[in-house]
Amino acid sequence: MKLKTVLFSIFILSQSFVFGQQIKIEPYEFISRAKDTVQAELGTFKVLEDRMNGSNDSIKLSFIRFKSTNPNPDNPIVYLAGGPGGSGIGTAQGNRFALFMKLREVADVIAYDQRGTGIANQLPNCPYFANFDLGSAIDKAEYVQKSTENISKCLEFWGKENVNLNAYNTTESAKDIDDLRLALGVNKVSIWGISYGSHLAFEYIRLFEDNIDKMVLASLEGSNETIKLPKQTEDFIFQIAELAKDNYGSEKKYPNLKEKIIAVHERLKNKPVTSTYKNRGGGIDTVGISNFELQSAIATFYLKNPDDSKKLPKIYFQMYDRNFSEIAQDVMVMKRYIYSRVSPMSFAMDMQSGISEKRQKQVAQQVNTSILGSSINFLLYEWMTVLDFPQLPNEFRELVSNKVNALLLSGTMDGRTYLSDGEEIAKKFDNGKHVIIENAGHDLYMQSPLIGDMVLDFFKGKQLNVDRIVLEPTEFE
Repeated sequence: MKLKTVLFSIFILSQSFVFGQQIKIEPYEFISRAKDTVQAELGTFKVLEDRMNGSNDSIKLSFIRFKSTNPNPDNPIVYLAGGPGGSGIGTAQGNRFALFMKLREVADVIAYDQRGTGIANQLPNCPYFANFDLGSAIDKAEYVQKSTENISKCLEFWGKENVNLNAYNTTESAKDIDDLRLALGVNKVSIWGISYGSHLAFEYIRLFEDNIDKMVLASLEGSNETIKLPKQTEDFIFQIAELAKDNYGSEKKYPNLKEKIIAVHERLKNKPVTSTYKNRGGGIDTVGISNFELQSAIATFYLKNPDDSKKLPKIYFQMYDRNFSEIAQDVMVMKRYIYSRVSPMSFAMDMQSGISEKRQKQVAQQVNTSILGSSINFLLYEWMTVLDFPQLPNEFRELVSNKVNALLLSGTMDGRTYLSDGEEIAKKFDNGKHVIIENAGHDLYMQSPLIGDMVLDFFKGKQLNVDRIVLEPTEFE
């Protein structure tokens, strides 16, 4: 047994040495968007770009390390941003800065930029765009056709630029995390993440469970949940309609909202509309709105957090009265920007995470009968159906039971990753603690000081005797 321990130690040291030749650490003055300043370290290291296909090409990844204030720090805490495409460094600059600082009481905290993100992004943007008639209402078929044609042009462009998009997948990204662990010279890391960051963390569990100390994940996106089920989105919309009836006891109430939501979408199916709105320059713009375009605007802008969904009852009441001026500017953004272009990293990551055959059948059964269709997935489901783009093997999408010491968090007002999925994921964690945050949305870490304190206590190894935290609800406008 002692010999095995010695050999393992030699292996770890040799790996740390090999990767340590590639790691560079330098002092860095970190400034948050609120102008908070802290002395930190900027780290860079190299990884193989495409391990799965035996390529020797390498890419450089970056992170910011906030050194621990603890004289005896635990294993480093690595933050995994959502998206895919979010920057860990960018997240630390935002309103989670205070939590990054707080967790230094436990260990070094690492704001990590995944491959293809933040300052680690070396991928050229595609110069091509899909163009949609702003003044006309456009159906989903045209969006699918024009966007896939544009993607084909972008794939050709990236091929000419020698961009290996196949290397931008969640399995390679999980292996990057373990290369980071080796570069830092530690036996284990703790993981802290949200949304797609949890999706990435589940793959790290599958490949490297023994290298994990502790794990805190919020707004859980399972291994087979890149594509959300349309029925779950519909259930969430109708949950809002039910809550809006009484509106938490406030004077403003919204009776019969569910019926009005259904009526608005049925009308647009039969007869799209054209609406005007006042733009930021004070001028008047005109935009066409189809049912699909309304579905997309609602799913994109109004489901993520309570501060978004609080506007929904008022907007649907306006649209029921045939006033589309408030939603019109959101539809314009969808036409001009969101559906017109594609990001290389997020496209490749999502497409390769893919969808199981069983889930694909579920989506196909629900997509045309659910109130928002598959718009919560943008056009990913349709692209997976019509584009010949590789997917990771089936075992990637199978979350198996594990023994990771984990804290899992779900918000009841999260319209992006659903509570019911979080409850199923939690069953796979033999040593996991699932805490439900009532009235919290998707970006839940900073929605109450109680949540940050709980995360800190967990990383400190304290016993958590709570299964549910109840926050003050956000009243509908």
